[in-house]
Order: sequence, then structure tokens, then C-alpha cells
Amino acid sequence: MNLYNFFYKRPITTLIILIGSGLTFGAMTVNIFRLFAANWKFITTYGLVALHEGALRQTIELIMTGMLAMVVFLMFKFCEKVLIDRMSAFSFKRRKKAASS
Repeated sequence: MNLYNFFYKRPITTLIILIGSGLTFGAMTVNIFRLFAANWKFITTYGLVALHEGALRQTIELIMTGMLAMVVFLMFKFCEKVLIDRMSAFSFKRRKKAASS
């Protein structure tokens, strides 16, 4: 059984993971942009002193956190695709009323 089928058969679990990954991605990206802007301002203001004080290490950590945020986003998109495919496959079947003649 592949990963797609595993999630396709468990829509509630997929929905919970979708919600969690969406919230995590949102929180991570807001935090990354704020920290990266402050770090960039620190580097441009103080130059090599800022890099010596750890700004370069923090920049690398922020890039790695951004990569993790993208993995979480891909998880969100995967769960979204599974749920959309599941909803697309669902059909309402009309019952034909028997003619009472």
C-alpha cells in the first residue's frame, strides 16, 4: 500500500494532518520573515561585527527553518489533493421513484 492510498482510506486523519500542517506552515513563515528581516537589518548595520556575533549562523538556521516550512507546506498540499480527489470521486445517487401506475 502506498502513502496516497493510506491517506485516501483515512479521511479524518488526513483532515487533521491538513489542519495541523496548515497552521504550522502559517506560524513558521510569519516567524521566519520577521526574524530574517531583523537579522538582515543587523547585518547591514554592523557588517562583519554582526557576522562575528552569530548573524551568519542565524541566517543559516533561518534558511533551514524555511526548508522545514516547505516540507510542511508540501504535506499540506498532499493532504489537500487526497481530500479533493476523495470528494471528486464521491457521487450522490438518485433513487428513482417507482411508478405507481
